[in-house]
This record gives sequence, structure tokens and C-alpha cells, in this order.
Amino acid sequence: MNQSPRFRLFGAASAASDRRGARSDADDVSGATGSVLVLDNPIVPPEAQSETQATDTVQTGKTANAENISSRIDRYVGQHEASSRDKGEGGADVHMSNSDNTFDIYTEHFGLHSRPFSLVPDPDFIFWSPAHRRAYTMLEYGLLTRAPITLITGEVGSGKTTLLHHLLKSLDSFTKVGLVSNAHGTRGELLRWVLMSLDQPAGPNATYVDLFDAFQKYLITEYARGNRVVVIFDEAQNLSRESLEELRMFTNINSNKDELLQLVLVGQPELRDIIRKPDLRQFAQRVASSFHLGPMDVDTVQAYIGHRLIKAGARKNLFTRRACELVHEQTGGVPRLVNQLADLSMVYAFTNNQRTVTDRTVQQVLDDGTFFGAGAFEQTDDFD
Repeated sequence: MNQSPRFRLFGAASAASDRRGARSDADDVSGATGSVLVLDNPIVPPEAQSETQATDTVQTGKTANAENISSRIDRYVGQHEASSRDKGEGGADVHMSNSDNTFDIYTEHFGLHSRPFSLVPDPDFIFWSPAHRRAYTMLEYGLLTRAPITLITGEVGSGKTTLLHHLLKSLDSFTKVGLVSNAHGTRGELLRWVLMSLDQPAGPNATYVDLFDAFQKYLITEYARGNRVVVIFDEAQNLSRESLEELRMFTNINSNKDELLQLVLVGQPELRDIIRKPDLRQFAQRVASSFHLGPMDVDTVQAYIGHRLIKAGARKNLFTRRACELVHEQTGGVPRLVNQLADLSMVYAFTNNQRTVTDRTVQQVLDDGTFFGAGAFEQTDDFD
């Protein structure tokens, strides 16, 4: 079964449900050197999704080409435009995608209620592969044990951000969370980003000593209140070695018993290479929990495609086994690329008037050069 890891973070499954006063409009601060999202009160996550087994139903159709796609879409849109004129203003019966408000090209054809392969992260479609479950467990374990630094790496599109969003929703109101994305700069600028992520003042005229003193007092105050402070750095591979060393210094603020600050670094594989450099050995020694999120194998890709289709309203996996194998071969098992190729294959199956996506359908997408992700991935070995 495709089940979520158990949500046991700081009583998130019990006590947090009584304190579910999550802020719906988190403060968002953006600038030239990074962005900050403040999330003080994340909510309890939705129930885990169920995994489905893929089936191998084969059905052939017409050959897809640009003219066929264009004419079929034009006919589809034209039918709805005519329906709209018949119904009068405001009466258009055009189906829209639940995720991105674009014309729903194929979902009605396949009996779906939403697009199964949107590129926008959607918690309703989260898929717990064995690797994603382990990565999430290491995130959870790091915070539960007050690890000073937790490290999660993976290729672009591997699902790291989806795991982060799920983690944020699992934390209770006693955990103060700051999320910093793409931050970089000189000494002092990083500390400003951290303070802003925690909704703390960071005056432009304040010296580094002033900022550090304010940061230390904030951590001590929150600890006295029984709260945890967690700062998450997304795209952490962009941090300089000087910034990483500065973060290590932040983790030295403790109560001689507990860590007052916990850091979670999420980034691409090169982040691990940076941390393994000899001049960052002290930083590496503070990484108490880590995981590298590798690509999905072919069986997992088949289960992933089937899962997303079922969640979108299908009764079974509409991709044949050979279609799933070709998708895996061309995407390297990277979830974002799988979504791209699977989505385009659904469009081509629609233009062919097929009810099933075969390997021939996927190959048509590749032959037409519609999918730009082919070969855009790198196969890397998993880290221990």
C-alpha cells in the first residue's frame, strides 16, 4: 500500500489537531537575493493516499501528428464555444483543469475529474514510493531527535519540495518554522534572511552584532516557551561555503541540553559534494540525519502513473506496461519529467481517440519532438 509515513512529529496526529489554527496567508518576502516564507502554524496533513497497481490494457489508434492535434483541439473548443452561444453569456460549458485553469483537453475523454499529471505540486496526488517514504522519515527523525542539521538532496524534479510541503503540514503549533529559498550573500545578509523567515525584525541599519544578539534572544525566548525553532533552506546548493560555516555557528546556540535551532537543508546532489570538502568537515559532523532521493525504477514509475490516474478519477492505470517502460527510459524516473511525458502522451492518445496510452503513443510524442525533457536528466548513484 502507498501509505504515508506515520505522522508522529511533536504530537501532530493528536494534540495538534486541537490547535489547528493554521495561518492561511503566510507572509511572503521576496528580494534580489532570495525569498522567505513564514509558516508559524502548519496544519495536520491530509490522509495518505492509496497505491494502485498498474494494468496492461493495449489499444491502438490513429497516428498522431501536429495537424491531427490541432484539428481535434479546434473542434473540441469550437463545440464548447457553440454551446456557450446557445446558453448565452456566462453559460459556457467548458471544462477547466483543477490545477492550472487551462482548457481541459483530455480529462473528459478519459472520464477524469482533473489532470493527473500537472507540474504544480498537489498534496492530493502525493505518492509514497519507498525512497520518498525513507526521505520523509529521515526528515521526521531529524526534527524529532533535535538534530542540529538535517540534509535531503535529490535531482531537480525528484519530489523534494513536495516532501517539504508535507512536512510543514505535519508540524504542530509549538514548532516555529522559517523557510528560506535561494538565499545567498555576504556575512550578515544570511542572518537577515533567517530573521525575516521567522518574522523577526532585521533593521537595515542594525550591525551584525545587533542581529545576532536579537536572534539569540529569540531562540532562548522560544525555548523557554516550550517551542522549537526550525529553519529550512530550499535550493541550499546555492549557499556559499562561508554561508554554510555561518549556519554551523548558529547551531552552537544551545541550552547545554537541547539544540535551540534546527536546520534543514534541501538541495541538489552537488550540495553533498560541497559539504564533504575538507574545509567543511566541522559542518559535516553536525549533519545528524540525511538522505539522497534517487530516481524511481520502472516498477515504481508504473505504480506512480497508476496512482495519479486513480486519484484523478480513472478506474485503472491507462498506460500499458510497455508505455510505462518507455516513459521510465526517457525520463530516468524523475517524477517531474514523468509528469511531463505522461501528460503529453495523454494529449496524443486523446487526438488518436484512444482510451489507453501505449508505447506507440509515447513514441509518437518523442518522434514529434514535443517532449523536451528527453535526455535532460543525469543518472546518479544513490548516497549512503
